[in-house]
Amino acid sequence: MATTVQQLRAESFPDLADELMFPRMSAAKLERLAEHGTRRSFAAGETLYEQGRRDAPFLVIERGRVRLLDRKPGKDIWIAVADAGTFLGDIATFTGEPAIAECVAEEPTDVIAFDRPKLRRMLAAWPEMAESVLRTMMARREWHERSGHGVMRLIAPRGSRRAFDVRDLLERNLIPVRWYDVDADQESAAMLEWLSIPREETPVLVRNTSVLRNPSAAQVARELGLRAEIDGERFDVVVLGGGPAGLAAAVHGGAEGLRTLVAEAWAPGGQAGTSTRIENYIGFPTGISGTELTRKATLQARRFDAVLSSFHRAVELARGTEGLVRIDLDDGQHALARTVVVATGARWRTLDADNIERFTGAGVYHAAMPTDAERCRGQDVIVVGGGNSAGQAALHLSRAARSVRVVIRGAGLAATMSRYLLERIKARPNIEVVARTELSAVHGNGRLEQADLRNRDDGSVERVPVFAIFVMVGADPCTEAVRLMLELDEAGYIRCGDGAADCTGPNRWPEADRRPHLLETVWPGVFAAGDVRAGASKRVASAVGDGALAVRFAHEVLQG
Repeated sequence: MATTVQQLRAESFPDLADELMFPRMSAAKLERLAEHGTRRSFAAGETLYEQGRRDAPFLVIERGRVRLLDRKPGKDIWIAVADAGTFLGDIATFTGEPAIAECVAEEPTDVIAFDRPKLRRMLAAWPEMAESVLRTMMARREWHERSGHGVMRLIAPRGSRRAFDVRDLLERNLIPVRWYDVDADQESAAMLEWLSIPREETPVLVRNTSVLRNPSAAQVARELGLRAEIDGERFDVVVLGGGPAGLAAAVHGGAEGLRTLVAEAWAPGGQAGTSTRIENYIGFPTGISGTELTRKATLQARRFDAVLSSFHRAVELARGTEGLVRIDLDDGQHALARTVVVATGARWRTLDADNIERFTGAGVYHAAMPTDAERCRGQDVIVVGGGNSAGQAALHLSRAARSVRVVIRGAGLAATMSRYLLERIKARPNIEVVARTELSAVHGNGRLEQADLRNRDDGSVERVPVFAIFVMVGADPCTEAVRLMLELDEAGYIRCGDGAADCTGPNRWPEADRRPHLLETVWPGVFAAGDVRAGASKRVASAVGDGALAVRFAHEVLQG
């Protein structure tokens, strides 16, 4: 690896006159900010904060000028400047994630500094400022993702399951990453040569100036600090799961002043977070992507001081001291809760097809992420499933794929898919609906190459070339952590309300002076929300409503 650090300038900078990227603070606003923050001064060449630093301060420039740098192995790229009257940072400043760029003073610079708790208090008391700050932070993150500055780079063969797990973890935790396919992308070869890393040692994750060779998802989660350090801490509400129900519970719990923790096994957003477009959610007439909805919800939850911990799976609920619920987590930590909201959702079912396990995560996937359309450009893909998620995935992939086969067991889509999606699928010439058919086997030499489609009527099998398969059929509730303590129905979903009150087995409602609330389980103070509860409607809007309602009931329990 080269040891001399090159100093390079990006081809173009964001425009300082752009009011969205660089909103200007009036003298009155600067004075008000100074009343709540701390004034600091930096000499020319001094670093205000380093790239990759967690909990970088929120800085408002009173005087001077700074430059933003993207540090990479062997080179620093100057990507932007900012001057007096605006503020620094993107959403990492608000969430505590690693800073996406480094900030260095070009000339003597005076700033008003806020640490994260002070920033949140200031924004909570000043809604107009909060709206401006969060809007700009999101716009800057989008700019970084578009330009590629400050994003991680994952260099790997297309069929690498390990690389897929890393990419999935990063993308679903809203951490910008670009995938470079060593089998098809010439730029990946140039990067490996620059890093002096042979192709055989991929996958490689490049993060700022550091290089992780063949990392696991667990290593990346540790490197980025995705798991919160909360061992033994007490919370008013602990939410298990960070899908729409869990995030809604976090927002409403925080807004009510309840100390709230969200422990999510993989990444926030749940199944909805992987949707390319949600068009039947009220308030978004043109639709909203699952990624955008997740980003807005997580920012909103953190604005109300909820603690969000990813890659942090609950393994068991137990009765703790003083009437608290003890939640044991998979890294050995535990949290204590006065109330619990189980919002662990459901997972897609796996197909019973030959070789399917071998290619899962290496050609066979259970979500179509935003980057998958470009990755499948000019290729033949298959979507298995007839619900709305499958329909959205097919439409998204068809923008770039050569062909998209939608494989369904039934005779048609009308009974399982919303009409607006059905009409769009019919209008796309490169989408073919293959009815009365099952995926029976997949084949490939090191990577997915072919799939067998079996006709359910005559048993005939057609072998077709395929680049990727996206499976979205059925769902099983995620109840591993609670199945021994709560009562489940015949399908494995958590019984609540009247269903919990009527239980007669060893797990039954213990209180004689009141019946369980609508979303309360057989364990007083433990609620279920979203797809994991019996009778849920499996829609984003209803899951959000569940999360809010569960917190309302939790508040009543806490008040006695």
